[in-house]
Formats: sequence, structure tokens, C-alpha cells
Amino acid sequence: MNLTIIVGSSRPCGVSARVVALVRRHLGEEVAVDDIWLKDYRIDYCDADNACADQDCQVQDDVGQLVARLDRADAVLYLPVMHAYGTNSRFQAFLERVGYGFLRPRERPLRDKLAAIAVVGRRYGHTAVFSQVALNVLLNKMILVGSGFPPCFQTQLAHDPEAEQALRETLDRLCEHHCRLNPPALATGKPERILRPIQFQKG
Repeated sequence: MNLTIIVGSSRPCGVSARVVALVRRHLGEEVAVDDIWLKDYRIDYCDADNACADQDCQVQDDVGQLVARLDRADAVLYLPVMHAYGTNSRFQAFLERVGYGFLRPRERPLRDKLAAIAVVGRRYGHTAVFSQVALNVLLNKMILVGSGFPPCFQTQLAHDPEAEQALRETLDRLCEHHCRLNPPALATGKPERILRPIQFQKG
């Protein structure tokens, strides 16, 4: 499985970096992890001209590069940072550009990719941010995977065992669902069919 992490933090050595390290440590070498730090890309604000209903977005920035990296992933872990009870502005711009305009004329190319969410913030508002990103995941017709409790990391804690456990269980669920959606090939070399073809009556 190829997992891409979208990191909203502007701090290369903060809590988000610890979360990325935890992901790599937990998954080991069995999963290829690609972490995208939004701070390294130019992401302009959506101009809301609604022209993307019929044609590719005309805003010239790095969102196309980001989407290309996401397109190569089997699963995506969204890792926003909470600012003022919402996502930080760079992550918000990313959600608007990717979730609203950029992917719409392309018929949602992230459709059916697995997605999970972990939120980094001080103390209050984690679940509001989680819900916002979850709606964006559903807008792009992705498959949202969770473990019961959302991984919400509190920045004032040196260690957050509960959040770490929730993240580990979420990662395990991502791997589990990836295996279910991609069963091993049979002896014939052809993948096993999960759904039977629909037979229509002639008439």
C-alpha cells in the first residue's frame, strides 16, 4: 500500500512531525509513506468564479503537483492543524482548491481512495476540524476509514498515548481495508471478482 500524508503544519519539528514519524514507525517497511508538507507548495485561494464547473481551474499554482502525488496513493491521511477552532489557513486553501474546484471538472479522480484523518491542536475544536475534513473527503467520493475515536493530538502534551493508540488503530484499519479491496490474485493470475455481473433480460 502507498500512503500519502497531507501535513498542514508550518513547523518542521513540531507535533505534526512526531505524528508523521509515528506513522512511519508503526507501518514499517511494508507500506510506502509519502508525506506532503503544504508549507512547501504555493496554494492560492479559490477565486470562486465557478468556471471549474465546465473546465479545468485556471488558477496557476502548485495544486496540480499535489493532486498528481495524491493520485499515485492508495490511501491518504489528512493531518491538519487547528487554528482559531478551524483548520489553519493553508490547509483551508488546500481543501477549497482540491475539494471544491480543481477536482470537479476531472470527475473526482480521488474517488474510492481510502482516507483517514488525524488532527493536531491545542485543546478545543479538534472534532470540528475533523468533521470539516471528513465532509471534504466525502465530497471527493473517497472512502473514509476510522477506528472508533478520531486521533486528536493535543500540542501541550509531550506525549498523547490515547491519540497515538487511536492513530495506530486507524492505520491498521487502512491496511485492513486495502487488503480487502485488493485481494490477492488467484492461481490463474486473475483477481477474484467480488461483485457478480448484473444480468439484464432481453426484451
